[in-house]
Formats: sequence, structure tokens, C-alpha cells
Amino acid sequence: MAKIVVAYPSNGDKMPFLKGILVRSLVGIGIPFDGAFDLAQTIREKIKHQSKINNSELQKVVSSAVAKHFGCKLQMAYDDRHQPKSDIIVHTPSRSASFSVGILSHSLEACAINPKLALIGASKVRAAIRKTGHKEIDHKSLRKLIYRCLRDHCSEKAADKYLAWRRFQNSDTPLILMLGGATGTGKSTIATELAYRLDIARTQSTDMMREVIRSYLAEQVTPTLQYSSFEAWRGLPAFSYASKKSGQHKVINGFLAQLSAMQPAINTTINRTLQEHESLILEGVHVVPSEIDLCNAEKEAVCVQIMLATLDKKSLKKQLKKRIRDQSKHRNADHVEFIDEIWELQSWLLEAADNEGMSIIPNVNVEDSIREILEITSQVILKRFPPDINAIDHEN
Repeated sequence: MAKIVVAYPSNGDKMPFLKGILVRSLVGIGIPFDGAFDLAQTIREKIKHQSKINNSELQKVVSSAVAKHFGCKLQMAYDDRHQPKSDIIVHTPSRSASFSVGILSHSLEACAINPKLALIGASKVRAAIRKTGHKEIDHKSLRKLIYRCLRDHCSEKAADKYLAWRRFQNSDTPLILMLGGATGTGKSTIATELAYRLDIARTQSTDMMREVIRSYLAEQVTPTLQYSSFEAWRGLPAFSYASKKSGQHKVINGFLAQLSAMQPAINTTINRTLQEHESLILEGVHVVPSEIDLCNAEKEAVCVQIMLATLDKKSLKKQLKKRIRDQSKHRNADHVEFIDEIWELQSWLLEAADNEGMSIIPNVNVEDSIREILEITSQVILKRFPPDINAIDHEN
């Protein structure tokens, strides 16, 4: 497909049209991920014959498309985010920046506040500042104002979530968010979106770990790492999987052997995160609650474990056929061929998660799953960092 250049006449900058950036912008105003992806594709098709388009023209195209497919409220949200910079300046100890309703509503959504309420709250904050006639505000006064606007115009629950997240963020405590699930349950998609919503730079896939480890260890040393999780049994001695060791089927025996080889790398990743006080999203089939020791991590970090699932076998098969758009057709065919093994492994993972009290989320809709994960995370943070308006005075 031909390259489209987006021009910014105000400063002379040019950059390629990036569908992924547009998807994130649309998700940021409350459009579900799947809908945002489809709309971005529609817009890409609409302008594909243009080699160059001004940024203002592109915004008009997007705004019109949002109104047509998702209504006027979300169109207003999109337009608000793309207005010229505010004349209100927010001062922090490190820098000064223009107040943005869009940026504030995005950060409120990360606190598991409903996107519509987040936009209302952010708009009320801007109105409250303008009502004072002031053009500047310090960050602590702004945060107290945000709390009051959420409490008065949204809900006490939303206001408390905001305070709890503020205390958490100011504590320098890392968040370790772990997403487990069998092949095809949408772990990587969810992880990518959560990283964007929560502004977490560090994400790690256990499948990528497996690829790296097996690249420098001889096959004889870790034979199960040469195969996908659902066919790791191929790396076991014939007698090992044929005898149904410990009452388990070969699929589970093979997976557990692979998981054992993966555990040092997983533990090292978590320990490094704790040492560097950096938040982490760890996703992969190897995220098994009963097999990861989080005793130390839970003292130093906020740890949240989620197991994603596709509870209908036909849906899982359909997902396997279309997963990871840039994968080869041959590899996708292999995954579908092993649907029974993948289903068996998922059943074992869900039972393990249920036994450990781990939250299980049927991933039917990406946006709904993300909001549920944010809500679960928010409840953990509320418990550990109870809301306290006076704590803002002691923030950095």
C-alpha cells in the first residue's frame, strides 16, 4: 500500500500516516479496540489515494468518521483532544506544560474510571480553572481540584480511585501485572493496550523468553523449549509422556517440563523489575500462579495476576485462524491443527488459576477485558493505598 504523508503546516513537520497511532487515539476517547482498529482501517482506505494530507484535514476526516460510526459524544471527545493547546499552564517541580482535557481524561481512564466519566471530570476541571480567571495552577492544587470535580460531577467511587492511584504513583512502588492464558486468548493484544493505558514501558512475553533461551542452549539441554507450549511433550523421552506421569496427560507433562526450564528467566525478570523499581507487564502461557513465587515481590510491588480465557472451543479455533496478522499461514495452520491440545492446556491453566484464587477473564471483547483488568488492578491499589486527600500535600 502506498505511503501517505501527514503534513503539519504550522511547523513544517511531516510524518507518515500510522494506523497504530490512530487506533490508540481512538481508543483513548472510549472507542473499543476492535472498533478503533476497524475505523482506522476504513480511514486508511478512504485516504489511500492521497500521497499527502494536512493534519487538520485528516482530523476532519477522522472526526466525521467517529460521528458516523460512534455518535456525536465521541466525536466531541475526539475534537476536544485535538484542539490547540490550552492557555492554562500547569506547573510541576520539573516542568511547566499546557493543561489538556484529553491527557487528563486518558490518565483518569488508567485509574479504571469510565471513559465518559473521565471526559466529564476532565472537562469540569478545565471549566473550574477558567472560572477562577487564572491562567496558571500548581500541580498539587490541580490534583485537589480533580478530586473535587470527580466527587461532585462523577461519583465518590471515581474520586477515591483517583486518590488511591495518586498515592500509588507517588510511592514509587512498581506494578507487576501478569497475564496468563493459553495460545489464542489475546494476551499480547491486551498487554500492548494495557501498556499504553498505564504508561508502562517494560513488557515481557514468556514466549519471547523461550525463543531467546533456546537460541543459545543446545537442544539436548532443554528439548521442550524447541516446541510450542501445547506440543512441548515432543521434547520429552517417549516413556515420560506415554506413561501419563502423575496422572497427567502428555500435553500437561510436556508443558510443566517446559515451564520448569522457563522459571529461572521468569524469576530473574521479576527480580530485576523490583531492583530497578520499574513497572512490568509479563504475559504468556507460562504465567501460572501455582508455579511463580511472589512472596517477596508482593512486599515490594503491587502484583496483579489475571488469566485470560476463550471459553468456547469454536471461538478459540476462529481466533487461532486470525491471530497475529503478520504470522505465516503455515504457522497458523499448525495452531489450528493442535486445537485439542491447546484446549486441554487451557482447561488445566484455568483450573490452576481457580485453585489459587486468580482472576479469570473470558476475553470476548478486548475493550471490556481491558476495563475489567483495570478495575481489578484498581481494587488492589485501593486496598493497599487507601484514598487520602491530605496525601497530595506530601507528593512530589
